[in-house]
Amino acid sequence: MSKARHARARRSTRRVARTLSIAGLGAGITAAGAGAAFATDYQVKAGDTLSEIAQANGADWHELARINNLKDPNLILIGQTLTLDGAKTASSAPRVVKKSETWKSETRKSATKKADRDTRSSRSEDRPKASSGKANLSGAWAKVANCESSGNPRAVNGAGYYGLFQFDLQTWRSVGGSGNPAKASAAEQLMRAKKLYAQRGASPWPVCGKYLR
Repeated sequence: MSKARHARARRSTRRVARTLSIAGLGAGITAAGAGAAFATDYQVKAGDTLSEIAQANGADWHELARINNLKDPNLILIGQTLTLDGAKTASSAPRVVKKSETWKSETRKSATKKADRDTRSSRSEDRPKASSGKANLSGAWAKVANCESSGNPRAVNGAGYYGLFQFDLQTWRSVGGSGNPAKASAAEQLMRAKKLYAQRGASPWPVCGKYLR
């Protein structure tokens, strides 16, 4: 009886040892498999972008660029090996802006700025260049002004003529003026008189226009 008990005990011990051995082997396989799931390097393939690589590996593309010393994150080469170890985990990988998109954006901004400059420039052509309100009256235009209004930019004629060159309101508006000509600066009055002269010659000043001929 005692021998039979000893035999059964030995068989049980062998089964336990075998079970432990198999369990240990399984743990080793699981550990090896888990280790293989975490890659520390990635080889760039055709069509890859840094943001896609980072997103696929749960990393931040800024960190990937930093730890791989990429001066231009938009430029990665086929076959290039990137180190993933050390990159911070990103909850959502930011979108990489491609060079072409950046160029298009800058082009649109430049076009908008140019259009604004052109608009301001076209508007400024219709404004007097002198900001002081004093016109550079000399030569023929000084003679016309003296003849029409005695050189007084605030002169008002009871017949409906105003300023240095005695504009009527309709003619003043036809050359871009607004309001009362006598309230405009002398510089603006001179500028609009020259504009009127370019359109109609000396005819708007039947008497004093002789100095312009």
